[in-house]
Amino acid sequence: MLYAVAFFLVFALNTSQLGLVSQQLHNGGNDYANYPGMEYKHDLGLLLFSCVFTYLYLIGHLYAPGLGLITFFTFVGAVFWGTGAGVMFQVSPFRSFNCGNPADSFSPNWARFIDQCSRIVAIQGIAWALWGLFVFLFFGMLIHKLEIRARPNVTFYGP
Repeated sequence: MLYAVAFFLVFALNTSQLGLVSQQLHNGGNDYANYPGMEYKHDLGLLLFSCVFTYLYLIGHLYAPGLGLITFFTFVGAVFWGTGAGVMFQVSPFRSFNCGNPADSFSPNWARFIDQCSRIVAIQGIAWALWGLFVFLFFGMLIHKLEIRARPNVTFYGP
């Protein structure tokens, strides 16, 4: 049951992330002048790829022949989401506590995007949440695959 809840959360968060990222890319277009920086635009591309990868992962995990292959792709997904979230954290000056600050408190490149602060913070937050879910899924699958469990009646000092 917990497995199904985790995959539903991955699906729901991924769907919301896809909407937010595609809205940012649609507004900015293909011109670097419409973004605060090239790294931000490229990170949106990485997050868009992570969304597509996650949808393929969600479909493919139903048909995976064993837990080993899907565990590997869970690790890959965790790397993608962690990278996307980390780059967004480094690039963006917006945090949940400073969206109400005046525009002149940010660099000129980011000041014109102050009206999108909450969306950018949401993109970063959802990316971190998906990274965390993938990490938990990965370790859960590893524990299940390697059958790590407590053995009864065994102590450090012998039988």
